Amino acid sequence: MWQRAVILLSGTVVGLVIVVGLQWGRPVLIPIALAVLLTFLLNPIVRTLQRRGCGRVCSVMVAVSSAGIVVMGLGWMVTRQVAGMLAELPQNTANIKAKVTTLRRLGSGPLIEQFEVMIDEISQEIHRPSSDAVTALNDGEELAKIPLLPPTIAVPLRTASTPWRSLTGYLGSAFEVLATLAFALILLVFFLFGRDDLRDRIVLLAGKARLALTSKALEDVTERISRYIVMVAIVNGGFGVVLTAGLFALQVPYALLWGFLAAGLRFIPYIGPWIGALFPIVMSLATSDGWSQPIAVFGYVLILELLCNNVVEPLAFGHSTGVSPTALLISAACWLYLWGPIGLVLSAPFAVCLVVLGKNIPQLGFLNLLLGDVPALRAHVGLYQRLMLGDQHEAAALVLQRMKKSPSDEVYDEMLIPALNFTNRDVQRDYLTDEDQQIVLDGMRESLRQADGFLRTVSDSQEPLTPDEQRTISSSPAIAPIKILGCPAKDETDCVGLEMLRQLLDPTHWDLEVTALETLTSELAARIAVDPPAVICIASLPPGGLAHARYLCKRLRDASPETLIIVGRWASQRNSKIDRERLEQAGASFVTTTLLETRQLLESRLSLLPRKLSTTDLAVKVA
Repeated sequence: MWQRAVILLSGTVVGLVIVVGLQWGRPVLIPIALAVLLTFLLNPIVRTLQRRGCGRVCSVMVAVSSAGIVVMGLGWMVTRQVAGMLAELPQNTANIKAKVTTLRRLGSGPLIEQFEVMIDEISQEIHRPSSDAVTALNDGEELAKIPLLPPTIAVPLRTASTPWRSLTGYLGSAFEVLATLAFALILLVFFLFGRDDLRDRIVLLAGKARLALTSKALEDVTERISRYIVMVAIVNGGFGVVLTAGLFALQVPYALLWGFLAAGLRFIPYIGPWIGALFPIVMSLATSDGWSQPIAVFGYVLILELLCNNVVEPLAFGHSTGVSPTALLISAACWLYLWGPIGLVLSAPFAVCLVVLGKNIPQLGFLNLLLGDVPALRAHVGLYQRLMLGDQHEAAALVLQRMKKSPSDEVYDEMLIPALNFTNRDVQRDYLTDEDQQIVLDGMRESLRQADGFLRTVSDSQEPLTPDEQRTISSSPAIAPIKILGCPAKDETDCVGLEMLRQLLDPTHWDLEVTALETLTSELAARIAVDPPAVICIASLPPGGLAHARYLCKRLRDASPETLIIVGRWASQRNSKIDRERLEQAGASFVTTTLLETRQLLESRLSLLPRKLSTTDLAVKVA
């Protein structure tokens, strides 16, 4: 117990040290982070130039110089547009006043006026002095007759010049930004030059014994992160270009500035794109004479965002970036607190990098668990958890969601049967009471009922039969389905398993009758001796129940030596060979481990089993 406490305390201390170090080391860590991300962004360009025959020095200088020229050009144009906007903005006062007047007219009405009157009355009541305050005021009139000392005049002290302090503050901030960018640029050049050397040093930290494994994992991680950052830059940059072109066509002033801001703000998860979309809409409201341009800008931005989110990004990144939405928001909040606006922009790439590291490096697997968008619990574990908690609605929703994507037999064998196995396991360990077990089984039956309805809906929606096919079916003799007697070996869990098998079988070929759990083995043997079915299916879901299945199989085999007996040890993988041998010695014809295997076995024996004409067809023949 004390070992866990020591581990927890050590982890807490290490976490606090890391947080404090990240906050105190901002002047050094921010340039390093920028340099690392720019290295991932420019490394594909450097490697492409090297494959074309350029040397390492030439490739690095061309990539860095090109990126620097692009950034400086964009900065110069954006600065000019900002200066022009600040100079012309006061000239749009009349348009802004007209828009506000129109909005006030739209918002006026009897209901609005009554609401404003109510607000005014409540405010007056809140600010009205109480009776105690009035009494204190009367007493104050008596005190006012007492002569008071002359008032003291506060003389303000002359401080340093405000413009000079503002100028020094601006110069200090500008110098800090330029120093950060210069340091990041220097680090970027060194990282690109010494990429192979840095990789070798990181690989050696894992030890020479794991040289090959670590090298492959590190190379894979580097390529995945680099590919993601490049695709993010392309998608966001393309969005900015298309937005700029559209705003220029709609004659919105300073379209380049709004496109640049939108591209940069898209690095901020979720809220960044809508903040970037707000600027051109506000500008169009301030500069246009009517409402047509603002509405057109809003519609254009909305359509562009929908296309980018639902078409472009899924094609570029797959279905998702691999990071859960909650993790992205938490990452944005944490990095905003630690590093300010720069941390907010870098939060999404940082989160993706950590998830990629967690997926490819086993020691960092907890990062993928905490930040990844993959469900923490496997499908059957999640289903069992919801059934155990009595959440039947959520459990049925999980089953239906899985059935829309996968075949029904796969859902039953990989999701429903394992949940029943977990139930048997926890009952044996006394983790579940009889009441808890009944809650799980009732929820499972509800899920089966909804799954059966879904399967019937799917089958009804299929293409109808042609007239020729209908005539062929009507002219063929009606054959009764083959009788299968389903026998639970031990408890109600086996009964639920047999209900699953009944749903998977074709009702036109098979008629599965599940015997009651209270039926004695002697009663079953007597019934089979008199009227043996074509097939006997004994369900025995592990863990446990093997002895009950062997005893039942032996008694039924003695009662009907020629009957086909199938024992379903569904989801039994650990001791399947041993269980098969023991059950076959007890008289089982076949032992299956999945529902799909059971159904395939029955279908393969369909032509070998005796079939009878239906009651209607027999009556026609007799007549």
